[in-house]
Amino acid sequence: SRLSMGTENAAESVIDPDMVALFKDFLGEEDSSGTFVPFTETKPVAQPYHYVVRDTQQKGLYLHDGHLVATNLQGANSSQEGGCNGWEEVAPPPMGAPTHLPHLLAEPISVVPNRHLERQRCPLIVGIRGGEQALSCGTGPEPQLKIEDVKLLDLFSAGDKATPYTFYKTFSGSTHTFEAAAFPGRFLSTA
Repeated sequence: SRLSMGTENAAESVIDPDMVALFKDFLGEEDSSGTFVPFTETKPVAQPYHYVVRDTQQKGLYLHDGHLVATNLQGANSSQEGGCNGWEEVAPPPMGAPTHLPHLLAEPISVVPNRHLERQRCPLIVGIRGGEQALSCGTGPEPQLKIEDVKLLDLFSAGDKATPYTFYKTFSGSTHTFEAAAFPGRFLSTA
C-alpha cells in the first residue's frame, strides 16, 4: 500500500531522547528558561538523522517508481527488519545509491528539525535518500503526499517554505505518529 495521508488520533507524547539530541545538535543548548541558545551559523553544522520506520503491522517503507510504499519484508529480506517497533536509527544510505534496488530494502527516512515551528511539538522536516529528497504534503486545499528533489538542510534554513515538508512527531512508548504541520489532523498512514 502507498504511504498516504490519513486521520487518526495522536498518541499521548512522551520525551524521545533521540529527538532531544537532534534538536540540540541543530539548535544548540537549551538555557534555563527552556529555550534554545541558537548557533550563529545560518547553515546547520549537524547532519540529518536517519531511521527505518515500520507500522504496527511491521510493514516497512520502500521507494517504488518514485513513491514510498509500505510492504512486508519477506523471505531473504526479512532479516532487514530489525528488532524494535516504530523506528530504529541507521546509517545514511551511500551517496549515489540507486533509487530502485532489485530486491526490497527498507528506505530510511531522514529528519532535521524545523526551527521555525513550536519546538515542544517536535516539528521534523522529513525526507529520504540521506536527506537529498523531501517528503511534501503540498500546498493545495487537500494534502498531496509526494517526494520532491529538495535537500533537508536547505529546508532547515527556508523558514515558512519548509512547512509543507514538516511533520509533528509524537512518541508514545514504541509508537511514533507524524502529523502534517500544513494540514492539522492529517497523519502519515500506510492504510
